[in-house]
Amino acid sequence: MATIVVPPVTPSPAEDADALLKAFQGWGTDEQAVIGVLAHRDATQRKQIRLTYEENYNENLIQRLQSELSGDLERAMYHWVLDPVERQAVMVNTATKCIHEDYAVIVEIACTNSSSELLAVKRTYHVLYKCSLEEDVAARATGNLRSLLLALVSTYRYDGDEVNDALAKSEAKILHETVTNGDTDHGELIRIVGTRSRAQLNATFSWFRDERGTSITKLHAPRFDHQALQHGADPTGYSHALRTALRCISDANKYFVKVLRNAMHKSGTNEDSLTRVIVLHAEKDLKGIKDAFQKRASVALEKAIGNDTSGDYKSFLMALLGSGI
Repeated sequence: MATIVVPPVTPSPAEDADALLKAFQGWGTDEQAVIGVLAHRDATQRKQIRLTYEENYNENLIQRLQSELSGDLERAMYHWVLDPVERQAVMVNTATKCIHEDYAVIVEIACTNSSSELLAVKRTYHVLYKCSLEEDVAARATGNLRSLLLALVSTYRYDGDEVNDALAKSEAKILHETVTNGDTDHGELIRIVGTRSRAQLNATFSWFRDERGTSITKLHAPRFDHQALQHGADPTGYSHALRTALRCISDANKYFVKVLRNAMHKSGTNEDSLTRVIVLHAEKDLKGIKDAFQKRASVALEKAIGNDTSGDYKSFLMALLGSGI
């Protein structure tokens, strides 16, 4: 469920565009006025505001926002004003340029979207960058990381609930043998994770847990990473990317809670991760992530973010969370 609050009656796109223009004028930008408009409009309304602003003032709204805002607020607002599918395509493209560090963005988008949603992202990517997402992943990743990411972005999973229990049991055995024996050939593991439906994979993970006494994500963590590095198989971050995929598929809300908690670590705030989760999910399923965060951290997500951020950036995130400050 979404968290943004859209008034039951909103101004016309022309009125909103005019309010934004006024916020840009004068000696300084009125950031709160910008937030007051754009953080409380849904994707369709924001698109109409963009089109109307350009038509009325012969100026690209996104470019004007980038020139008027700065820092974390500018980066967050830039992604927010994009169409949701375009936003994901832009984020994925940025991630491919540092793919061995930013693979998590690609994994998240590939594993938490439905098959039709992922296809829409890939089509938009093709239009924006004149090449396929698969092409960029193949060119920029190496080794098992390339194989895994290609499998994840190329798939068109069955989105239904039907499960083959015998298949789940047999493939749980394959997963166990791969992650516990230190195998360097992960072709079968990647095939399973990259092609099976979420329902089928969760049945497989359930068999794994029942038979082995532990979650596959927990078994895969330090033990498998050590073996992979020992065998020279993970110079690219592959094992961490695989664990990210397993966690996203197993329980996406729980995974994003971990991302948020890590982003607000004592050593400093990771604004990029914080922005990514809030902006990508505010219109989709952030309510579930908020509830899971409260349960895991025993503190409201709004309070945690409020304690870790400040200024207009804080105000913007709070607005997307459906909360005032």
